[in-house]
Amino acid sequence: MSRLDEQDFDEQRMARRNRRKRSQLIAYILLTFVVILFVLAIVFGVIFLKNLFGGGKNAESSEGEEEASVLESSQEIVIETPEAVSEPEEMSEEDIMNEVVSDMIEAMPVEDKVAGLFIITPEQLTGVATAVKAGSGTQDALSQYAVGGIVYSAKNIKSEDQITEMLATTSSMSKYPIFTMVNEWGNGAISSSIGLGEIKDFTDENAAAENGQAVADSMYKYGFNFDLSPNMDFTENGFYGTDIDTVKNVTASFTQALHDEGIWSCAYSFPKQGDTSSSMEQIDDSTEMLATSEYALFKNVIDNGNVTAIMISNASFPNVVGDNTPASLSSVIIEDELRGVLGFDGIVVTGALDDGAITEYYTSDQAAVMAIKAGADIIYLPEDFETAYNGLLEAVNNGEISEERIDESLNRIYRIKYADRVEEIAKGN
Repeated sequence: MSRLDEQDFDEQRMARRNRRKRSQLIAYILLTFVVILFVLAIVFGVIFLKNLFGGGKNAESSEGEEEASVLESSQEIVIETPEAVSEPEEMSEEDIMNEVVSDMIEAMPVEDKVAGLFIITPEQLTGVATAVKAGSGTQDALSQYAVGGIVYSAKNIKSEDQITEMLATTSSMSKYPIFTMVNEWGNGAISSSIGLGEIKDFTDENAAAENGQAVADSMYKYGFNFDLSPNMDFTENGFYGTDIDTVKNVTASFTQALHDEGIWSCAYSFPKQGDTSSSMEQIDDSTEMLATSEYALFKNVIDNGNVTAIMISNASFPNVVGDNTPASLSSVIIEDELRGVLGFDGIVVTGALDDGAITEYYTSDQAAVMAIKAGADIIYLPEDFETAYNGLLEAVNNGEISEERIDESLNRIYRIKYADRVEEIAKGN
């Protein structure tokens, strides 16, 4: 065999060997693939048979577990029936009053709070000799001193148009609602200056009611809102005579007529009137004596609910108080007797603090501070307004009198001043 033929033979033999190896490799691969398929088929078959014969039991078990889970959840989660949502209740007039007055007082600076406890004349406010018109002087004064009220006398009333304009302008200039006051019972500031119409003698309750109606009509027409009456005197020099039952009926009817027409009233002087304009007057009545006379008169108008305020006498009652302190400056008279014994919770007004019974023994600032400490709500006609105001303000600022004490009096005052407005608000609800 030639070398060339031998070489071809070797190449052919090598080729056959390579083909055989490839065939063997393919065979091994195919065998492995078949084995894998076989194993997978067995596995899936076992799973199928297991599910086929064990599924019912598993399903029941699963269902039981689900029911148990739901039961357990229902025990753990308590679903409460929601409460019925009620509509908000409408505020009562008392609720509205409390809110309005509280907001008003809270917003006031202490200077205005103190000024709000004073009732003075237009002359004391502006410094003029006789005030018959409210102009820039009134505006400036009210901006500095926001007084609670102004009391007018016959010299301030020249004509119907004049007083109407004066009061309307003054009210519009005030930061806060203001008392426009006059002393009128049918023979007072209005009737003695521009006339009031027919006034009958105060002989019985019917005459008193007619008089009260006439007074209230005139006051309302001109712009007055507060009458410093009735006079509760029934002594031998009294305005109504000496029969206590007649005085009870007359004063009750008069204040009722004022109240019905929207005019506030101030009965005076508790516990008993005295001549104190020039000097101190001492009244020796005991509480037992007063209880059967003057106390009975004041208790009558208090219980009727038509009297807005009560003015305190400047006389001294040593057998009640224990010393000669004027009643206007005595906590025994104001707190113990008037508020405690008679149950009065309205506005307490001092007697005129420019009376000789006061000025002879006390400075204006001393009297103002003593009056508030004693329980008074309104300081009426101090001898020197600015001195009284500054003295009371200082007492509040240095803690001698608490601001809460001032707020207590303002609360009584503004519950009166806002009464009509609260009624309007309540009707709007």
